[in-house]
Amino acid sequence: MRLTRFSSIWGASLLLAFVNSSAIKKFPKEYNITGSVIDQLYLDALAEGGNLIVYEGGDGSKARQNLNNEFNTRFPGMNAKFIVNLSKYHDIDIDNQLAKGELIPSVAHIQTVNDFYRWKEQGHLLKYKPPNWDQVYRDIKDPDGYFTALNIISFAPNALRTTYASGEGPIEDEDFLDPKYKNRIVLTYPHDDDAVLYQFDKLVSKHGWEFIDKLIAQNVTWVRGSGTPVVMIGNNTIPDGVTFTSGNSLLPNPRSRVDIKYPKKSWFLSWGQAAAIFKKAPHPAAAKLFMAWYLSDNIQNSSFVGWSSRMDIEPKAGYKKITEYPNTSRKEFNDFMRNRTRVEALKLRFEKLLGHVQGQSSLLDPNQ
Repeated sequence: MRLTRFSSIWGASLLLAFVNSSAIKKFPKEYNITGSVIDQLYLDALAEGGNLIVYEGGDGSKARQNLNNEFNTRFPGMNAKFIVNLSKYHDIDIDNQLAKGELIPSVAHIQTVNDFYRWKEQGHLLKYKPPNWDQVYRDIKDPDGYFTALNIISFAPNALRTTYASGEGPIEDEDFLDPKYKNRIVLTYPHDDDAVLYQFDKLVSKHGWEFIDKLIAQNVTWVRGSGTPVVMIGNNTIPDGVTFTSGNSLLPNPRSRVDIKYPKKSWFLSWGQAAAIFKKAPHPAAAKLFMAWYLSDNIQNSSFVGWSSRMDIEPKAGYKKITEYPNTSRKEFNDFMRNRTRVEALKLRFEKLLGHVQGQSSLLDPNQ
């Protein structure tokens, strides 16, 4: 028995060494092998076939295109596809695929953190703590390593750069009730996006439902997708428009016409966008590579990430660490998302107040 076990381990080691040495000899320059942990994961992924499908939560079909290209460029020979859809649709597809035994993605990287708790309980997730996992904030990762936030996303007021430069842009909650913004506000339907719903829940908690009534009286343009308001402001569909239901880059983009401003007194939304590998992942090695790559210094310091989910990564210039802002909380958003009874009740109330969601899906917008 001992000899058989030893032989199996020795054989597996020889096979791995053969695969690795063959890859290095065949692609010494293109593969940029340096001997790091990520490089070993890379070689494992190549040995597995080099394929990977990630279900990415988002509301623009092009939203992860540059990130997808970055991954495949960094790892030649890999054929990764980041498929974007609303998180609330991705989770339905995943549930159906798991039930049929036909799982497509190896990784889910989505907003609906409540799904990860459920999938963990159901035994669908693979335990994995990638490099730098210990540096991820405790409130946005599973302590057992079944899911981990790879980045922190935030929503706050946005307006034209020129509007903010002139001191005329809104920053605090009450600013949006100023008569000068009537007919200029564009917002995402709260009952179409759980993150936006949470923003409105916080507004009601702080200011009461009368604030929502006053906001509606500003003749708001209601749209689908959190990226749509920024697009409509930037292309002048809403002249000199303003919003608070969108994110934006923390690194100034000289080509962008729209900037984001974070309030000093009012609450702003932030959450850790969690990711997990499925136990029945078609390509588990490539999935581990994805997780490790996303948490690497290179990606966490890049424009692909707003605030890092890692404690040891310095914030973008001009910003403090996310934990230093008293007017936001990732944990509170997680708690909100897990209380599905409350979430669904709020959706119905806003649907009654604003009517059914209307308009084209943001996924069909060529600008997103």
